[in-house]
Amino acid sequence: MWTVLYKKELGAFFYGYTAYFVFVAYLLLSMVCACFDGLYFVTDNPSMRSYFACQPAVLAMVMPVISMRLWAEETKTGTEEILLTLPIGNFALVSAKIAAGWTVGTLMLLMSVPLAASTMLLVATDPLNIASAYGGVWLTVMVLTVLGGVVSALTALPFAAYLISLVLSLLLMNINLSPLLRPLAEKLPDAPFGLSGALDFPAHYMAFMDGHFGPADIFYFLSLGGVLLVLNWMVVGNKRSGI
Repeated sequence: MWTVLYKKELGAFFYGYTAYFVFVAYLLLSMVCACFDGLYFVTDNPSMRSYFACQPAVLAMVMPVISMRLWAEETKTGTEEILLTLPIGNFALVSAKIAAGWTVGTLMLLMSVPLAASTMLLVATDPLNIASAYGGVWLTVMVLTVLGGVVSALTALPFAAYLISLVLSLLLMNINLSPLLRPLAEKLPDAPFGLSGALDFPAHYMAFMDGHFGPADIFYFLSLGGVLLVLNWMVVGNKRSGI
């Protein structure tokens, strides 16, 4: 049942042309940002830093287009109640939708591979650093997909879900919430993943972009995505209990 729902959700992105729009928008925004703001073809880019530095802002604008339709579109078209009565568990239902959105986001990232390949042919590059940066972008896509899924589940209108997801994504990427954990960090200085910087998105993303990420950086993205996934599961469970 999970596979059927996943394929149905994934196909909806392409049948409705959402995926194609996202691919084009992502490439245009990425190239405009990298070329005009990052001076991609002017500065030395052995690790494509000019390109990856602008990815969080680009993803904050593009990923809500994918996530807004995960639930809000079902509500708008009146198919949500039918979906919630299917013989499938809440977690399986949520994870199938999130997996479909993450798949579209992954395919979107693959659109930039020709740029990376051409860059490697023209200048001396660091392939491992580039691969590390792509890993950070891929995990960011995952987090924004789940974040948008939560917003979409709580919002009846897709456009409203887009705007709220956009604002929350930008806040997540630009506000360091680590000081909130400072009292706990002082009491637990030997915490395994460093509480003092646990909620600092720029620092964790920069670690991937610089090619020196560690377990704490991986844990940040996976734990954040996990918490948001549980929130999505809880929202959907609450909706089901009201049917």
